[in-house]
Amino acid sequence: MKTIKVNLNERSYPIIIGENSINQLVGEINSSAVSKCLFIIDHNVEKFHSKCLRNIFANLNCKSFKYIFTATERNKSLYQANKIFNFLSINYFDRSSVIISIGGGITGDISGFVASTLMRGIKYYQIPTTLLSIVDSSVGGKTGVNFEKRKNLIGTFYQPNAVCINKVFLESLPKKEVISGAGEILKYAFLTDIKNYNLLKNNLKKIIQNKEFNFEKTIQSCLRIKANIVSQDEKEITGLRKILNFGHSFAHAFETQSNYKLKHGEAVIAGIFCALFLSENTGYISHKKLNGFLNDFNFFKVNKSLSKLNSELIYKSMLTDKKNLSGKIKLVLIEDIGNIIVDATSEKSAILKSISRMKALI
Repeated sequence: MKTIKVNLNERSYPIIIGENSINQLVGEINSSAVSKCLFIIDHNVEKFHSKCLRNIFANLNCKSFKYIFTATERNKSLYQANKIFNFLSINYFDRSSVIISIGGGITGDISGFVASTLMRGIKYYQIPTTLLSIVDSSVGGKTGVNFEKRKNLIGTFYQPNAVCINKVFLESLPKKEVISGAGEILKYAFLTDIKNYNLLKNNLKKIIQNKEFNFEKTIQSCLRIKANIVSQDEKEITGLRKILNFGHSFAHAFETQSNYKLKHGEAVIAGIFCALFLSENTGYISHKKLNGFLNDFNFFKVNKSLSKLNSELIYKSMLTDKKNLSGKIKLVLIEDIGNIIVDATSEKSAILKSISRMKALI
C-alpha cells in the first residue's frame, strides 16, 4: 500500500493507494466518534460493486445510510444537492456524522459541496471509482455544482479527510470513461519535466490502445504533482494551481455547448490541443515544438461530435468562465514542458483559429 500526503498543516490528509485502502478508512472511522455515515454512491458503482462495498463497510461500527446518485452533469445541481440535504435532515445527521463519496468526479464534487456546507462543514472521504477522479478530481478540495449552464459556478474549497484508491473499480469502466480519464493524464504530462512527460506519454498510448499499462506509476505521477501543487497553492491565490487548468477554459465551453454529452476528459483532450495551437499562434512555442507535441500524442482521437459545435458559441461560453477577470478570457498556455503560462490573454480571432485547427484533427 502506498500513501501520498497532501500537506496543508491542520488540514493535511493522505491519499491511500492499494487493495486495503478502504479497510484502512473503515478502521479510521471506527476509531473516531462518528455518529452516522452517509454513502453517496454512483448508481453504476452500486450496480457493479455493491457486494464488494457491502462486505467492506459491514465492519463499520456506526449507523450507515446509502444515497444512490445518478452522476450526470445535469444532476450536479443545487436541486440535487437540496435532495441530499433533505435526506440528511430527515435522518438527523449531525456534526459528528461523515459523508463518504463513492463514484467519479461528479459524485465527488456534489458530495464535497454538501459536506462543506452542511452545518458549516462535516467530515467527508473520497473513494474515486473512475480513472479521471483517481488521477485528478478526488484530490485538491474543489467542490461544486453547475448553475445556469455554467460549469462549477457555485462551490467551495473543502478538503476531504482522506482519499482511498483501489483499482478494482476500473474493471467495470466503459472505454469512454477510460478515455475521459486519459484526458486529465494528458494534462499532467506537460506540467513538470521530460521524464514525467515520457512516462505518461508511454502509458497513455497503452491506455488508448487498450493495452495493460503501469497503473501504479501513472497515478502516482499524477497525484504527486497534484498534491505538491495543492500543498503550495490550495485556493489558487499565488497562481501555481492555475496550471492545473491547462486546456480547461476551452474544455468547459465544449462541455456546455455539447449540452454535457461530451465527457469532461474528452473535452479536456480537445482543449489541450486548442491550447497548444493557441500557444503557437501567440508565439509561446515554435511550429517545430508544436509538431513535436502533436506527433507524440497522435494516438489521441478528438471526439467527432466537436466538429458540429459552433465556434462562435464556444467563444461566448468561454467569456462566462469563472476564471476570467475584467471581461477578459484568462487562458493557460505553454512555453515548454514544465513551463506553463497562466492568465494569458489572446485576441478572439486567434482563439477561434485554434478551435478550427483542433477541429481539423477530427
